[in-house]
This record gives sequence, structure tokens and C-alpha cells, in this order.
Amino acid sequence: MSSLITAGMSEMRAIFGMSSSSRAGPSPAHASGSTSGSGSAARGSGSGGSSVWISIDPRSGELSRYPEAAARRLEQAHRNHERQVRLGGLGLGPIYETLIVDLGGSGERPVQKRVGGGKRDVRRVETPAGASEERLFSLEDAPLPPPPPPPPPAEFLSTFHAPTAEDLEERAASIAQQDIQGLVGLWEWCRDAETHNPGRLAADRWAVYSADVNNEIELAFRNGAKHAEIAVGIRSYEVLFEGASMAGKQVDKRRKKRRFVRRRAVQMEEREAALQSVESAVAAACAEDPSLADAECVICAESFADTYAMPVVRLRECGHIFHGACVQDLADRRKTCPYCRAQVNWKYVEEVQMFSASSNMDASLPDDLPPPPPPPV
Repeated sequence: MSSLITAGMSEMRAIFGMSSSSRAGPSPAHASGSTSGSGSAARGSGSGGSSVWISIDPRSGELSRYPEAAARRLEQAHRNHERQVRLGGLGLGPIYETLIVDLGGSGERPVQKRVGGGKRDVRRVETPAGASEERLFSLEDAPLPPPPPPPPPAEFLSTFHAPTAEDLEERAASIAQQDIQGLVGLWEWCRDAETHNPGRLAADRWAVYSADVNNEIELAFRNGAKHAEIAVGIRSYEVLFEGASMAGKQVDKRRKKRRFVRRRAVQMEEREAALQSVESAVAAACAEDPSLADAECVICAESFADTYAMPVVRLRECGHIFHGACVQDLADRRKTCPYCRAQVNWKYVEEVQMFSASSNMDASLPDDLPPPPPPPV
């Protein structure tokens, strides 16, 4: 913009060197070197001054005054806080019939646009009332106010309500009442990691832990702890108990991943049946494909049959299978298959259906992963 200032300096002297009673000519003539020639000025607000509306040729920096009729319309729209101003219908000639001036919003500069293409910057400058005088103005754009800073991202677990002493008392009372009724705790994790309304999810969107992990969580819960530490494959989690509720979140703080968990108070028989159902599914799958009985996750070296409550995923490109939790870090970093180094599109891993639970891959994987690059030649 600074390169246009020198080119337009003589025009600026003429445009702002006129009295408030000047009248515009019938056409948008360019400013000349005279300091008292004709011009267009609309009566402005304030102490009797005038406002001058000009446009700036983006190629040459040449300045053009708007005729008086156009300036009046622009000034009126400016005072009324209008945005789009059409300059047609003023009898100013064909070119004005195609012009629209966008006065902009907060922090935006006015722009003249022409139907069919083309635009140029527009400026409004107030001039003092009284005798004509020569004034110099810079066309250098004043810096726009910086955009408001984006809202800070929500802190990890910012809405989580840790249990208070009163919450723990209420929890203990609830457990005591359930014990009287012969109920036990069954802990389930939510398959939809990014859900905001877990209470509306269908029953099949929840999966059970293994019996050992279920017992670890339940013991901490009954002992009045605020969290329980568990291991799933090679990954460690905290199960944070929320308030006095029978629910909480399974959290990996290092990777900032979380999912809802819940505790259902059920009869002993129902809990045992739920815990056995996954093991039964594994046994059936192993009977159909005996190779699965000895298969293990190469990352944690645990047998899939022995870790029946841990969901398993298969990589489409090479067919290798792993615990979903074990391979999550590789998926986050878009690494190759840890077994054969094949390029992998982690968005399209498959669930191994020998388990009743779906993939434990955290649902925060990006949706726009590119296809894997071709293998090296």
C-alpha cells in the first residue's frame, strides 16, 4: 500500500483542499493538481465538517472522488450502519449502475465491487468546515485491531467433579443399601469414546472389563478411593470416580484420552454371566480357528485367549492383529505395522469379532487420515 501513497499524493492535496460547500461534477473525475477544484463532499456529523469518499485504483494508486450524489448515499448508509450500498439509480452513468460498495463490519475496510468483477479500496475521510485548505493524508492503512484471541481450549477433564467428603459418605450409604439387596458392582467402559451423552447410549455400546480388572475397580470404589489404577495391555489407566455417582472416566493422562465408565449394581449371577460371555465368545472362536488359541499380541506378549476382555484389531494391509490398547500409540503417530513394518492406514483397522466388545482404539483418531503411501519399490 505504501507504494501507492507517492503516486496519489497530488490527488490527495486536491481532494482535501476544498471547502465544505463544494459541489461535485456530474462524473467521477479524477483529482487534479489544483487545490481548489471541484469535489464531492457529504455533510458529516460532528462540528459542521464534511466527509469525503474516495476510491483507490489498485494498479496505479490513482484516487477518484465519488460524485456528490454517490457520496451522500454512502454517508447516509455509513450513519445508518448499513453494509451494502448500491450506487445505481442516481443518474451518474452506466458504470455506476454496476457498482456496489461494501462498507464492511467491525475491523474491516470498505471495498467497491463491480458486477462482473473488479474491486478497489474505499476511504472515508472527514474534513473541517470553513475555508479551503491544503491537507496531506497518508493512505497507509492504519493497522487493524488484532482479532480477538480464540477461546482457550477446554482443559482436560475441566468438567470433571472429583468426589468430596460428602460424596464419599453418600457413596458408602448407597453401597451399604445395595449390599442389603444382594447386589454387586459390574463395571463397564463406553465404546463411544467421544460421546457427550452416555446416558442415552444403548446397552450394546458398553463393554465389560475382565474379571480381574473389574475386581480392582470395585475394591477401590468400595474403599472410598477417588480413583483406581488399572492396566490394559501395555497401557496404564486411571479410573476416576465422579462425585457420588456410580460412574466416572477411564483416563490416560499422558496421552490426554478419556472415555466414560459406569458401575451397574446387579445380582451376582448377572455379573458372572456378563464376565463369562466374553470368555465364551473367545472359546468359540478358538474352536473354529485353533490358531487363535496360541496367538498373542507381539507388543505386550500376552495371549489373546488369556486376555479375553481386551478388544483386538486387525490391520487390513498385512492382516496382523494386536490389542487395540497396545497399538493405540502407534496409531496416534501413524506408524507402520510393528510386526512387519507395512504402511498402515490406521483409520481403517478392523475389529476382530472373536470378542463381544468393539475396538478399544480411542475414538480420537483423525477422520481425515490420508491413504497410506505406496510400499517402497
